[in-house]
Amino acid sequence: MPVAPVIAVAAALLVVPTALAVLGTYLYAVPYLGLVTAYVPWYLPSLIVAAVAGGVLAVVHWRMRSSRIGAALAAIAALTVAGGAVIDARMVASVEHAGADISLLDTFGVGSPKLAAPDDEVTYSTYEGAPLRLAVFRPRESGSPAPVLVYIHGGGWVAGDLTGHSGDLRWFADDGWLVVSVDYTLSSADRHLWDVTQAQLGCALGWVGANAAKYGGDATRLSVSGHSAGGNLAINTAYLSAAGRLPSSCGGTMPRVAAVSAVYPVADPAGFYDNSDPALGATSRGMVGAYTGGSPQQFPDRYARIASETHISADAPPTLVIVGEADHLVPVDGTYRFVERARAVGVDVALVGVPYADHVFDGRRGSIGEQAYRQLTARWLRGHGQSP
Repeated sequence: MPVAPVIAVAAALLVVPTALAVLGTYLYAVPYLGLVTAYVPWYLPSLIVAAVAGGVLAVVHWRMRSSRIGAALAAIAALTVAGGAVIDARMVASVEHAGADISLLDTFGVGSPKLAAPDDEVTYSTYEGAPLRLAVFRPRESGSPAPVLVYIHGGGWVAGDLTGHSGDLRWFADDGWLVVSVDYTLSSADRHLWDVTQAQLGCALGWVGANAAKYGGDATRLSVSGHSAGGNLAINTAYLSAAGRLPSSCGGTMPRVAAVSAVYPVADPAGFYDNSDPALGATSRGMVGAYTGGSPQQFPDRYARIASETHISADAPPTLVIVGEADHLVPVDGTYRFVERARAVGVDVALVGVPYADHVFDGRRGSIGEQAYRQLTARWLRGHGQSP
């Protein structure tokens, strides 16, 4: 078989899909197309390498045959590399401006495993006979008790578990925190736990306050973090604690929460229900509808009770909010309003918006999002008295 056609086919296979992926990332606001390419930023470094390789092959083909196909593919490859580099550069700049230090080598996914086993798992309470569990990640050895980071997982209140971000939690433990990941009972189509979940988290926080010292932690230096619905729960837990109104299903003394880090949080559950995205709007409604039992029109009091804005007070702890500006699942407008209203009453809130990033933009090992969550959260906690 002649060599030139093989080179042309190989160049096309490397260049064309990559070009479409990068173009789709720029068009994230286009219904369905934006969702199809939502996670292209996870793989941009590899895609840029593929485009460069395809461009080189296209140039070789053009020199062999002086063909228009080779010239066109080379031009598309050059535009793709430039477009991908701009996306990467804007994402990196946004999080480095906030204090992160992104390693582009790590974005290729080489490094620590995505999941990590906890050092211990314990039952902190039960609900309807089922155990409620905690996963404990011990801090590195040090001469003094470690600050405590309590993590609350996401999943739209209907999915997820305490191991979902265990790679991140091990990273924080290795950096000197005692990390405790909290499980809670999940809602479903016939079990709406909007008035149960928060008290379970209060119970878990009481357990941490009573037992952190056994694992090398100092519960007087405690912070909370969470993703998505877990971000909503993290903010609400911290703000209710600050106001002395955090409920507990098992009693106990509530430790004070000193700082919060929330990633793409569902700060506005009513806005989450009203998500107009044609592809994911039904998913949003299904999640929060299962949690509350219906729509904001049916249950305005329930939505008000779980909205993060409801719990804002001047005593609320410093709060870091990280969002993807291209989030199709959780509309970002509600999060921006929450930040504005918290700032208006004097809460110390930092907002980091990541361009082109969709929901779960930190889900790939080594990604810009993963590095940003880890580094910005650690920096935020250290800046507010939570240094190991």
